[in-house]
Amino acid sequence: MQIRKSAIFAVLGVAAAAFVAQPAFAQKSKDIIRFGINDPFSALDSYHVPHEETGLFTRVMYGVLLAFDEHNGKFVPGLAKSWKQIDPVTYEFELRDDVVFHSGNKFTAEDVRYTLAYIGDPKVRIRFKARYTWVKKVEILSPYKLRIIAKKPTATGLSSIAYRFRIYDSKVHKALKTLPEQATYGRVSASSTGPYKLVSLDKKGALIERFDKFYGSPYWRAPVKRVFGRFIPDKQSQKAELLTGGLDVMRDISADDERLLATNPNLMISSTSSKQIMYITMDAAGRSDDKVMTDIRVRQALMKAIDREKLINTYVAGGKSAERPNSICFKLTVACAPTTKPMAYDPAGAKKLLAAAGHPNGINLKLYAYAPIKHIAVAIAGDLRKVGIKATIEALPLMVYVKKRGAGKFTAFLGKYPTAAQPDTENLLNFFFGANRDYYKDPMIKKAFAAGRTEFDVAKRAAIYTPALDQVNKMSYLYPLSEVPVVFAHTKDVVIKTNTLSSGEIRVGDFFFK
Repeated sequence: MQIRKSAIFAVLGVAAAAFVAQPAFAQKSKDIIRFGINDPFSALDSYHVPHEETGLFTRVMYGVLLAFDEHNGKFVPGLAKSWKQIDPVTYEFELRDDVVFHSGNKFTAEDVRYTLAYIGDPKVRIRFKARYTWVKKVEILSPYKLRIIAKKPTATGLSSIAYRFRIYDSKVHKALKTLPEQATYGRVSASSTGPYKLVSLDKKGALIERFDKFYGSPYWRAPVKRVFGRFIPDKQSQKAELLTGGLDVMRDISADDERLLATNPNLMISSTSSKQIMYITMDAAGRSDDKVMTDIRVRQALMKAIDREKLINTYVAGGKSAERPNSICFKLTVACAPTTKPMAYDPAGAKKLLAAAGHPNGINLKLYAYAPIKHIAVAIAGDLRKVGIKATIEALPLMVYVKKRGAGKFTAFLGKYPTAAQPDTENLLNFFFGANRDYYKDPMIKKAFAAGRTEFDVAKRAAIYTPALDQVNKMSYLYPLSEVPVVFAHTKDVVIKTNTLSSGEIRVGDFFFK
């Protein structure tokens, strides 16, 4: 992943001079970086609140047994100093014996056993439950040695352990007696082993602080003493705070703001690859009240109506460097090998398809959108209108969006998903075609997903998944529009560096002062 610094241009004219604010740099002396949070969250816990922005924090707060170094393509130590796969269902780990939790409690194998038992408990309701229920049991061999045993051979087992399993402080968690209390762990009691610890989480935002007893690792870092994620859902308010010194970093800026803020001599722009995929899903299965998308011709018309290149280059910040995915995965995603592409831009063809489907005068469509990318939905609606698809936009915050999606309320919706959270095609097939997120009900895709999960050879697994990925395009189930680079505007005192592990994520441990 490369970090791109935009050129800083002189501001010309009296009118432009009003735009140039003088940010306060006192926060550097306090060793705290403040940045804006787009979508407020209730807890810093990747199990109960698997939120894109909580991941910025949880990945530096919670310890993992091992991690995957995407830059060098290898697993690296975390809380485990070594590991081996005994047989297709058994993973053995030798743990470090010098690690303490933020609470001061000693880390042992019991904390791993307890965490995995908790998240696998049928009574514990969490999103993406299937990510964890493949584990049958944890056997403790000694205080610092254990085995994780799967219910059946799982090709991505070690990857799931690396990317998904974040370890609780069992003594602290046990003190929360009821399930509702335990669900608040990431707000009131969060204790793990990462280089940052939680100080506070309230209606203003989340504050974390460097943990001085962190065991040390070249793969995790805490360059700034404190990081404060301030809840400011309105982007214009975030921009005002950045310009007047209330924030040091603004994340996920729009293409218009990227161009505008780059002209401010007090600010810099940093753009990074993200491997977040932005997509449009269409209700091919007819789950919603409006059944119009059950007709493949209508789905194809919608896709043909969108000028993808213009959309990306004009409205996606950092769009010129964004990968244009051919399916629901990226080139670097493990076992991603589609042989087809989505429908190309063809507005005349879109009109013909609508007429053939019985809609010569077009259709009315409610297009739902995840709130931070509403501006993209508005641009898409402009393209759709030209072919007769009159789309109205309803933007939703994450938790409302997730609830409505699960209830089958969407005829069409624009979303995005952080594929780097576990960059494997199995994970993406599960996300798009699993549980209540499935708006397609395609048995061929489900069969390929099940077969691939037990194939350990990556090349063979890719071959199993290829027909399923091609089916997505053949049936025009969803439109994989673009990678969404993460673009930051920040004060000139701040440097945003490449993450030590991920080629597609920036975390708060990647924020530095010069």
